[in-house]
Amino acid sequence: MKPIYLDNAATTPMDPEVIKAMIPYMETHFGNPSSSHSFGRKTKTAIEQSRRRIAGLLNCSPAEICFTSGGTEADNLAICSAVKDLGCTRIITTSIEHSAVIKTADTMEALGLAKVIHVNLLENGHR
Repeated sequence: MKPIYLDNAATTPMDPEVIKAMIPYMETHFGNPSSSHSFGRKTKTAIEQSRRRIAGLLNCSPAEICFTSGGTEADNLAICSAVKDLGCTRIITTSIEHSAVIKTADTMEALGLAKVIHVNLLENGHR
């Protein structure tokens, strides 16, 4: 029997098509995309093509697509950008939120940039 994986909130198996598309960039085209050498330029081109493709699927501008290394970085970026760039002064969260969210929200409050409101929940997660 094939095992069933139920922790997709933490990691998710890659689709075989994604793995196939990534292999050349893991084995051969691994250059730093911020570098000006040919390895870097090839990688940068692939990243920008991916950004345009994703933007097309989401019907947005490629400039609106930001790649992160994972969920914690994405949480930090979203919260810090909302506070610093969009002027958000209040963050509403709960005690069951991921620690990346709670810690970043608390940091924004400690810096005096936003007020954090913790919504109390019942044992079943309802308010």
